[in-house]
Amino acid sequence: MDDLTPALDNDNDSLEENAEDTKLEVPETRNGNRKILQRIETVPDIKRDTSGITTQYIAAGIVNLGALASGVCVAWSSSALPLLSPGHPEISEFSTIPNATHRLTIYQSEASWVASLLCLGALFGAVPAGLISQYFGRKKTLLYLALPLVVSWILVASSPNVYGLYVGRLVGGVAVGAFSVSVPPYIEDIAEKPLLPTLANFYHLHFTCGVLFGYIIGMVNSVSWHCLLCASIPVAFFIAFIFLPESPAYLLSQGKFAEAKTSLTYFRGIDNDVDSEIKSLKENIRNSLKHKVTFKELFSTRATIKALVVSFGLMIFQQLSGIYPILFYADSVFKPFEISLNPPAGAIILGFSLVTSTYFSSMLLKTIRRRILLIISLTTMAMSLGGLATYYHLKASNSITSNSTWVPLLTLCIYVSMYAAGIGPIPWLMLREIFPANVTRRATAITAGFHWFLAFGVTKLYQNLVEKVSPGWTLCHFSVTCIVGAIFVYFFVPETKGRTLQEIQDEFEGIHRHKKHTHVIEVECGPE
Repeated sequence: MDDLTPALDNDNDSLEENAEDTKLEVPETRNGNRKILQRIETVPDIKRDTSGITTQYIAAGIVNLGALASGVCVAWSSSALPLLSPGHPEISEFSTIPNATHRLTIYQSEASWVASLLCLGALFGAVPAGLISQYFGRKKTLLYLALPLVVSWILVASSPNVYGLYVGRLVGGVAVGAFSVSVPPYIEDIAEKPLLPTLANFYHLHFTCGVLFGYIIGMVNSVSWHCLLCASIPVAFFIAFIFLPESPAYLLSQGKFAEAKTSLTYFRGIDNDVDSEIKSLKENIRNSLKHKVTFKELFSTRATIKALVVSFGLMIFQQLSGIYPILFYADSVFKPFEISLNPPAGAIILGFSLVTSTYFSSMLLKTIRRRILLIISLTTMAMSLGGLATYYHLKASNSITSNSTWVPLLTLCIYVSMYAAGIGPIPWLMLREIFPANVTRRATAITAGFHWFLAFGVTKLYQNLVEKVSPGWTLCHFSVTCIVGAIFVYFFVPETKGRTLQEIQDEFEGIHRHKKHTHVIEVECGPE
């Protein structure tokens, strides 16, 4: 909670005094006793949920509509860019002039910029998002991110030239990057500890659902309608999220104790006592202030430097495995193989595999160790890409004459499934496991910015690699990178499952703690 700006001069007595202002005594009709209920005056109830569990699930689903909108932005280029290619027969009306017959046409080099500028915009949105939420609040920051997304889709749908597409994608990317950094902290603030692992996985699940939704609406075969459907998601997010309360932790950091208690009661249920949790939050905020670090101080200790090396290394191999080029150009990836399915159908199957694997990945993360899952994920991805590259070379040399649809489709489905089960979510999960709490969010901001910078570079250079060395050798490059990534995990990434933060930090510091052994000495007693 180091991002929070405190206003904690009030003591616990004033906290309880302010909290009492929101109570209402209501007579109990069954046994004649009077029961104190909490009145929620700032926001309407989602439902009369006395336990708060349902409310937390619904709230997590609503806030992760931002992740859904981000996934749609990623999938847009796969369906829309082929419609804008010079040889496409469909007419895409982009001009705002009535009865105009102008068709916007973009070429391969321009298409690579249209796709990759989303990631460059995400870089500029991810890094300052935590600082912005510190001053304006979690809710306001997330709520206003819907605006640049809607503006971006308007620019993309109405632009008469490619420069409008550039600006639209860049603006949309700012919101995508900010969502990737701003959504998880809000979930952490509202979720109970037993529910946090499940609710934290909602971001990845909604993101992949957005990718699948983007592939499905790509069957509309009209860029204008495609943009309109994409714009409906941030609009729905704004309408639904406006009814949710601000983060309890942020309200508490601003000295708004009564509002913080009201917000926390909203998420915990009207029958639950939240006073102890309020006091715990207050103490956590005070502790974070005592140990607050700057971005410069992240590089001051050996443990944090090694943790940054691990997180950066995982992000490097995550992105250099080629996942974003596959998602951004899913339709184009299938074209060289001349499969019998039309490209949108192949992309939809790919998206469905991504969603289902992300859904079941949470079960794997509970049972299998992080290092083992990472190594299996990267190794299987390397085999899938290597098999697909071999198939392409055989087909290019006419060694294979028949069109085997199942080969490219199966290998790519295995590839995205193993990505979703391992190297996709684990680097983000380990950020909370290898960094102390007071540096986690700053480390997340830096790592997220680095993630989007790599995504931009790989997505932009993908088309250049395809033109220079053919799709087959490009896939071989991604395959070799996955193998190197598995070696990196084996030698440099610590196991975090079932270990405390202190044990992981000691390993980074080079401190080896030996378990204490209990020695049992048998004493033989003589006869009395």
